[in-house]
Amino acid sequence: MKISPNNISTGKILEKKIKAKNLSYKAVGEAINRNGLSVFKYTESSSLQTSVLIDFCYALKHNFFSDIADQLPMEFTKNQPNTDQLNAEKDALIAQLQEENKVLKIQNDVLIKIRS
Repeated sequence: MKISPNNISTGKILEKKIKAKNLSYKAVGEAINRNGLSVFKYTESSSLQTSVLIDFCYALKHNFFSDIADQLPMEFTKNQPNTDQLNAEKDALIAQLQEENKVLKIQNDVLIKIRS
């Protein structure tokens, strides 16, 4: 199989996480219904099938897809359907806080004038 120059080695990402969690290949293999040698071979592979990577995500309770995405250029787009709604809610909250801040400044000025 020809490896793309843009390839991100999922095997190396997997190996790093297994070592960080101080787990054996055998233990990880049991968690995904495979043997330890298969897990070792996956760590040596430059790419993994999505279904296999999902099994590792659940077994290790880690989002490997996010690790891969983090290695892509920042200008790449992502599907984030709630972004517009979250931005609208944030903008509304900012506007509300700015208005409250104006009111508090006016009240503060009045209190300072009364004290003087």
